[in-house]
Amino acid sequence: MDKGWQGKVVIRLVIGANGRTRSASIESSSGYEILDKQALGMVKKAKPLTRIPAALRGREFEVDIPVIFDLQTG
Repeated sequence: MDKGWQGKVVIRLVIGANGRTRSASIESSSGYEILDKQALGMVKKAKPLTRIPAALRGREFEVDIPVIFDLQTG
């Protein structure tokens, strides 16, 4: 926060046919390596709360997750 770093990181998850995360990578960088690493770590540690839709079950698929670091005063 002290350095005023903010930006948007897009994390790409590959979900395997078994419903588990097969890989996670940075699809689009914020321009700050530390924010990119933080976003990737948060997504990897997150527990899935949403059930996989029936149409995607048993299939591998990709999903992009935007992580926005936005500093606001107040």
